[in-house]
Amino acid sequence: MLPLDGNEEEGEVFLYEFKENEDGIELLSIESDEEYESVTLAFDEILEEADLEELFDDEEDEE
Repeated sequence: MLPLDGNEEEGEVFLYEFKENEDGIELLSIESDEEYESVTLAFDEILEEADLEELFDDEEDEE
């Protein structure tokens, strides 16, 4: 999640565990170091993929 209250620092992101249930989605704090490490690695991969996609989109636009 990205904070939108105007007090955030640039690049600040909050990571949460979420679970889907019959009532919708529940956000939970990540409590273990192992789970946090796993989530941060996955998040970094998502950002890298998005950067690559943007790079390829920019190159196509230039052609």
